[in-house]
Amino acid sequence: MSIPQPIFEVIRPPELSSWEHSALIEWHREWERYVEMIRHRCTTTGETFENVVATVKGSVKRKTLRNLATYVLKKSVDSVTDADIMAAVVARCSTLKNEFVPDISIAFETAANYKSRSKARCQRCDCKLPSLV
Repeated sequence: MSIPQPIFEVIRPPELSSWEHSALIEWHREWERYVEMIRHRCTTTGETFENVVATVKGSVKRKTLRNLATYVLKKSVDSVTDADIMAAVVARCSTLKNEFVPDISIAFETAANYKSRSKARCQRCDCKLPSLV
């Protein structure tokens, strides 16, 4: 009688390697997905969540962690906690990139002008086409 081999999937936490706005949003989304997968695994296997989940501080690259601690949190690397990092990430993700909202009314005006010019061109083309044929 053979014993079936256990089938499992290695679930690795996402690595935060940049403090750019788009990278933070992507990392935060992947981190939430990772935590959800670990919670599901813990309910299935009966493990405790705190023993299985990776720390936020451990999933940040050393250089990024040092820069984050020094310039954003204004703390030493040793005193930074997971809650500090997550609060900084959520605060940065909830703001607009470069705190600038572009004026999109100009784009709508140029699109409307382009459509009106193209309609006028098409009307002129329709008149000329039968005479060419």
